[in-house]
Amino acid sequence: MVQQDRRLEVSEAAWRVIVREGLDRTSMRAIAQEMNCTTGVVTHYFRNKQELILFALHQVTERLQGLMQVAIANVSGIDRLVAMLSSFLPVDQERQAILRVWVAFLGYAVGRDALMAEHQQSAGQLRQVMIQELATLQQQGVIRPDVEPESEANVLLALVNGVSLDTLVQAQRLSAEQQQATLQRYVDQLRPNEMTSSTPR
Repeated sequence: MVQQDRRLEVSEAAWRVIVREGLDRTSMRAIAQEMNCTTGVVTHYFRNKQELILFALHQVTERLQGLMQVAIANVSGIDRLVAMLSSFLPVDQERQAILRVWVAFLGYAVGRDALMAEHQQSAGQLRQVMIQELATLQQQGVIRPDVEPESEANVLLALVNGVSLDTLVQAQRLSAEQQQATLQRYVDQLRPNEMTSSTPR
């Protein structure tokens, strides 16, 4: 347990360096400086930069899943889908940091097949959760029967990714309320026609 806690501490320091400096400038020495310790302490828990970065990526997935579980607690119907998607949006400092680490890793993984495979596996875990949720809502009659959960999961994640990236690249970015409204507007279109027509706009 102590070993795992220490690895998490090193990973947290790596997150701070990645968010502040970017992955190219993230080194074992920089992380050690962030922790006010020697490089040897960092390499005791992670053999090299790539191993540490992979651990940080897995932490991204775990944190997103944790945020998602909190968001959908005591929420039912199509509101669960909105809550699930909203948990990915960078509307606070924690999720902004998650987004920056995710984007940094993606850029670093381009041209590195092993790292890209890890990135795809991580993204695939979130996609499977989304597919299951869509299938469940469809069985409950909450979303249209013609919706294909597997392809719709891709669309929804692409929408969330696009809205999230917009906050990094646009000077006039969408507010948290606008981000939420964008998701709500799209998800409302998944309702059965009779439910859509009666939904207030």
